[in-house]
Amino acid sequence: AAPLIISNAKGSCGCTVPSYPKEPIMPGGVSFIKVKYDTNRKGGFTKYVTLTTNSTSESTTRLKVTGNMKAAIPPTPAKEKNLFN
Repeated sequence: AAPLIISNAKGSCGCTVPSYPKEPIMPGGVSFIKVKYDTNRKGGFTKYVTLTTNSTSESTTRLKVTGNMKAAIPPTPAKEKNLFN
């Protein structure tokens, strides 16, 4: 079997930005596709990343990315120290 070569990865919108390995992935090897999502958008989401590869069965593969962005928890303010005691 030939190494897998990913020639492109494209998010379904501008809020989903994938990065992918540029080097060939050998048979039995492992690599990672990282996906950044715009965390300013709160609530549940389903986005897709389309990979273009040299696979003989299909030239594109669609990955489904789901999640739920919750509002950030504000930090607890530190107690002020009294410097004059």
